[in-house]
Amino acid sequence: MRGIPSSFLLLFSVLVLLVELISYFGIRQLINRNLKSKRTYFTIVYVIISIITTGLLFYSFANPEDIRQARNYNFFYLVISVSFLNLFPKFIFSLVTLFTFPLRWIGGKRLHLVLLAGSFIICSGIFSLFAYGIFFGRYNVNVEKKDLYFNNWPEQLDGFKIVQLSDIHLGSFGNNTEVIEKTVRIVNQLNPDLLLFTGDLVNNFSDEIKGFEPYLKQLTGRYGKYAIQGNHDYGDYSNWPDSMSKNRNLHQIQSSLTGAGFKLLLNSWNKIPVKDTSFALIGVENWGHPPFPQYAKLDIAMKGVPEHSFKILMTHDPAHWYSIVVPETDIQLTLSGHTHGGQFGIKIAGIEFSPIYFIQKNWGGIYQSYNQTLYVNRGLGTIGFQGRVEMRPEITVLTLYRTKNH
Repeated sequence: MRGIPSSFLLLFSVLVLLVELISYFGIRQLINRNLKSKRTYFTIVYVIISIITTGLLFYSFANPEDIRQARNYNFFYLVISVSFLNLFPKFIFSLVTLFTFPLRWIGGKRLHLVLLAGSFIICSGIFSLFAYGIFFGRYNVNVEKKDLYFNNWPEQLDGFKIVQLSDIHLGSFGNNTEVIEKTVRIVNQLNPDLLLFTGDLVNNFSDEIKGFEPYLKQLTGRYGKYAIQGNHDYGDYSNWPDSMSKNRNLHQIQSSLTGAGFKLLLNSWNKIPVKDTSFALIGVENWGHPPFPQYAKLDIAMKGVPEHSFKILMTHDPAHWYSIVVPETDIQLTLSGHTHGGQFGIKIAGIEFSPIYFIQKNWGGIYQSYNQTLYVNRGLGTIGFQGRVEMRPEITVLTLYRTKNH
């Protein structure tokens, strides 16, 4: 929120005012038809809600550094959630309201009111859907199971089980350990051969981890548990008094992961010996979109990896896969997170879609390019909007097999 241009603030303010006024006018048309005696009460309630919600929003714009530097995210999440619940349904309703007025002269007042009523019902449903996502959806953990087949996966490792976690964002849970407790219980019941965490343990600060250390320690993997860092783990979204404070925060996050039994792969690789064979597990630091730093150094991370070994890469941002991994390497399996699946999606007839596709082409699930495969985990926590709508917190179970020749 730092450095928001005044022209943008003015435009945004005008847009919010228009949405509030047009929505009020549209709902007033429905009330005039059915509840004339309640108009005064409706107006009072509507104005009070609008003043409170827009007041919270503009207070945040007026005090951006207070929001950015806050160690407690409750107020930030309150502003985002209340503003979203108030303005998003109203924005849709106001568009329909504007659209229906020309139709009033063509199809009559009855058609106008029918369209307004239908729009109001739909927008009420949208409000309820997002409210559910805030209060319930973000706790509804999903186990996503996928079988993957590769030509050169060691045949003696058929059925090797990898559990992937990503984007825990402990700051989004405050002191609520429900999701983490549930995650630990599920992961350990799955009894993974390898547990991999693909970054974003926190929102910004290392002290978000306090109280969660015992749960991180309880996570297990038969052949180990490994982690990389995500963009939020570096503290790049906060102002620091000096570089030492920022580095100290990063080192404390790293220490928390290693103290919980994770081995950090920071532009490095590790040989994973299993039975009488092995494969290479590679981990890079975050590969970010400009202007954020790109810490990933894949060439350094792969130095010394046997040429013909099976390679698994952990890289936080899936954009790294199609930008660098596919055109420049032969890495067979890449695991990423970062997108959260947009925390919002639509599922129809088994087909899933998220609007974040327009920002991140590879936003969730399996993607393939010839003999290379990417899996994008949808994350456990939240950032910004504190909810999940048809995009549940995810624990991924990947079972690897050698492709059978028939």
